[in-house]
Amino acid sequence: MKESTSTALLLGAALLLTLALIGLSVNVFSPATEAAKTATTDFSQATTELKDQKYLNFDNTTISGSQVVNAIRKFETEGKANNIGIYVKTGKNSGNWYYNQLSGDTLTVASTPSNVNNSTNAEYINPSGMFKATIKRDSNSVIRAVEFVQN
Repeated sequence: MKESTSTALLLGAALLLTLALIGLSVNVFSPATEAAKTATTDFSQATTELKDQKYLNFDNTTISGSQVVNAIRKFETEGKANNIGIYVKTGKNSGNWYYNQLSGDTLTVASTPSNVNNSTNAEYINPSGMFKATIKRDSNSVIRAVEFVQN
């Protein structure tokens, strides 16, 4: 009888110790899980900001026509991958979309720039001209286009 009582006490003590360890683990790791989620969210936001930085450099700035032509060339890869559209309105035309055209939230394939350096063509971008640059976003705040309008 004495043996079964001591065994029961040992089993009870082991059970209490196990429950205490489980409780301690939950109290220690729950805040760590929240911290990890917060860190992941912050990292994701930082990644998005870095990805968008190449477009944000143009937001609400005035640049020269030669910089517009360079931007068109720079964004060629993204444009052909259907990620971005480039809109250019000069004094000679009513505006041209390159790579993709933004309509609401939708990008559709547009022309590839071919005559931006040909001064006899309506697509010509005067390297000395000054252009106001703005970023266009969709309803999810994703950058979809860069717009250049000649002053």
